[in-house]
Parts: sequence; C-alpha cells; structure tokens
Amino acid sequence: MDQSVTVGRIGRRELLVLLLACECVAVFQVRLTGDSVGDLGAVFVVAWVSCLALLAVGNRAGPYRPSAGYVIIFGLFHGGLLISVGLRGAAGFAGIDGSWLYGGYTEQAVRLAVLGMVVFTLTAELAAGRPGNQGPPRADPTALRATMFRVVGIVAELAGIVTFAWTLWQDGGPRLLAGGYAAFLDATESDGVLGYATLLIGLGAVLAVVGGGRARLIAWIGFAGYAVVALLVGTRGAVLFPLSALLVVEVRRGHSVRPLWTALGVPVVLAAIGLLRTRRLVDGTSGGSSIWSSPLDAVAEMGYSLRPTVAVLGWHSAGEPYRHGITYVAVPIRFIETVTGWHGGPPSYDDRLFNVEILRRVGPIGGSPIAEAYHNGGAVCVVLFMAIIGAAIGALERRARTPVNDALLGLVLLPLLIETRNSFAPVPAQVAVGLALLYVVWVVPRVVARRRTPSEVRR
Repeated sequence: MDQSVTVGRIGRRELLVLLLACECVAVFQVRLTGDSVGDLGAVFVVAWVSCLALLAVGNRAGPYRPSAGYVIIFGLFHGGLLISVGLRGAAGFAGIDGSWLYGGYTEQAVRLAVLGMVVFTLTAELAAGRPGNQGPPRADPTALRATMFRVVGIVAELAGIVTFAWTLWQDGGPRLLAGGYAAFLDATESDGVLGYATLLIGLGAVLAVVGGGRARLIAWIGFAGYAVVALLVGTRGAVLFPLSALLVVEVRRGHSVRPLWTALGVPVVLAAIGLLRTRRLVDGTSGGSSIWSSPLDAVAEMGYSLRPTVAVLGWHSAGEPYRHGITYVAVPIRFIETVTGWHGGPPSYDDRLFNVEILRRVGPIGGSPIAEAYHNGGAVCVVLFMAIIGAAIGALERRARTPVNDALLGLVLLPLLIETRNSFAPVPAQVAVGLALLYVVWVVPRVVARRRTPSEVRR
C-alpha cells in the first residue's frame, strides 16, 4: 500500500537562517570595496538588518528580545561610523579623527564584525529555541520574595546613585559638568569605584523592575535622573547599556512597549546624545551638532568601536603574536600575583589587560569583543567567543519567564552589553555582583520559611 510522503514547509525562520549563512560566506569570499567606506557600511547594514530580522520577526518581544537587544547595541557601536560616512561622507562628521578608516584594515575589520554578529545571531537563535517556549510571565509564588526584589533593587540602585554623585563631586563636581567628557576622563581615569557605581544603578534597576509595583516606577525615576547627569558629562554608553537591559526585562515581564514610543524615543535619545557629543571632544567647541544632524552624529561616534579591531589587525599584520587567551584570565592571575607575591606581583602597566594595552598604544578608544577575540587567536577565536556569548544569552532567554529567571537574564545581559564597548576583564566580576544581589533575593525568603515552619509545627 502506497503512503503519501509529506514534506514540511520551509518557514521564515529557516529561510533567514539560510540567508545569514550565505551572507557570512559571501562576505568572506567576495572582495569588498575597501576603498569605499560607504560600500563597507552598506555590507554591514545588510548583515545587521538580516540578523535583526531573524531575531525579531515572529517573536513577541521583537527588538526587545535579549539577543536582538545585543545585536542592536553591537551594530551601533561597530557600524555606526560606516553608516554615517556612507550617507554624508567623511567630512560630515567633524571634530574626531577618522583617518584610521583609510589605513588599509577597515575591510578586514568589517568582515570580522559581520562574522561575529552572524555567529552570535545563529547561536543565540539555536540556543533560545522556538518562540513561545518560555510561556507567559509568571508571578513570584511568595510575597516576601517579591518584596525582596523591590527592596534589594532600590537599595542597590540608590547606593549606586549616591556613590556616582559623591564620586563626581569629589572629582570636581560642577567643573566636570562644565568641562565635559575630557575633564571627566582626566578626573576619573584611575577611579574604579565609579564603574561599579554605574553598574549598581543598572543592576538595582533591573531587580526593582522585576519586583514591580511602586518600586518599578521609583527605579525608572532614579535611572532617568542619573541618565541626565551622565549624558551631561558625556558618557552615553553608561546610559544606553542599562537602558537596553531594562527595556528587555520590562518586555520580558509582560510590559509592552508601543511601536510609537520606540519610533519617537530612539531619535530623541540619539538627538540628545548627538547634541551633547561636543562635550566628548578635547576642546569641547569644534564639530557641534545641529538638531537635524545630531542623531546621525550620535550613531557615527558610537561606531568608533570598530577602531580597536582596525588597530589589532595592524599589530598582527606587522608580525605580533596572538595573546592565546591571556586577556580573558588576566584579572584572576593578577589577583593571585597580588596575594602570593608571585613574580613580584602584577606590574603597574600590564598589557595582559586589553583595555590597558589599547589605552597605552592607541588612546582612550574603548574596546570591542571582536578586537579582543582576534587579538587572542585570530578569526577562529572571534567565532568561538561570539558563539559562547550567543549561547549564553539564548540559554537564559529559553528559561521560563519567572521573576528569578528574568532577573538573572537582565543581570547577565547588562555586563555583556557593556563589553560591546569595553574589554572582557571586568565582566566576571560584574556578573558576580549581580548574582550576589540575586542570591540575597532568593535566599532570604527560604531562610524565613525554614524558621517559620518549626514554630508553626509546635503550635
């Protein structure tokens, strides 16, 4: 007896996966027009849009999906300058040197950025599984744990805001607000407390948003006040990274963001960053933005995160050896050296820290996961590192939408977003801080429940 054979239809998800795979192959097989930065920008945008389409289309969270949020931030910080130059030429963005774009390594840097972005997208999509597997958002079964989310979140955020304000005041206060980003960097370059203050603001706000109620509103008000001051001194990443994590957690907890708010909010935020970008310049006067050019100016300046990759490519093209993963483990090694006195302790200038090496050899241009991965092991390391990040975010996204799981996602996502513009060295410590806060939220209700049970039994 003959039986009919049915073949499953290929859906949009499968077609987009195939498209991304083909794009990745094409980027490395077809010669890019390296003499035209605008053409390189077009290549990057096509890959960027394709990645976002795979992650956002057909998913209820859309662009506020965790992996989509990561790709948005990654794309802004690695392709923004290419987009700006492609639309209005190199002369359209004054005030910051862009000569490195024409040094001969931009084409290869774009290849690596596209490769990393595509690998991240495919890995995150596979790890997350089919949309809807996580189910609807669930409330916490114990009222005490919900209260703990709110209390720990608000306390952590408030501690971060107070520390941030006190540090700014101690390092110059009004002078920093008037002097802009250059004065801010000079005053706080060696102040590690400030970084953890901004981290606590983001982590605390995530916990408070998960807790809901009035704490959620208080968290947003506190973050908004911090964001105004942070933008005035010229730090835009310290605002964008926690803002992205907060929006992801908001949508994850069932609070929808209307498309109109997104359509209006994105250009407003970019315009504010662009109008204040002169505060990031050395002289603070040249290259000012107008109300019309400010969004594109903001995107362009973010895109300077491609420069560390260009710099690293130049180093290794000149014959420098790869670092073989030392930048990823430099922090625990330095700690061991400090405690034991091994080899006389860590050196004052330690190029095992990627951000330190970049700062000394190139300047305060930040970092990049693509640049650091290539510095450690070439394109193979780029693939492995971005696949690990994608798998981590996808696995967290796949978990059921409980308060603890959603908080865990936000607490891990925030350090990974920060790393798109910095080195990997502080990420483990940043994640550890978030996990410590979540542990307090999780363990206190259990301890209270255990103490109540014997007394209830005696009654």
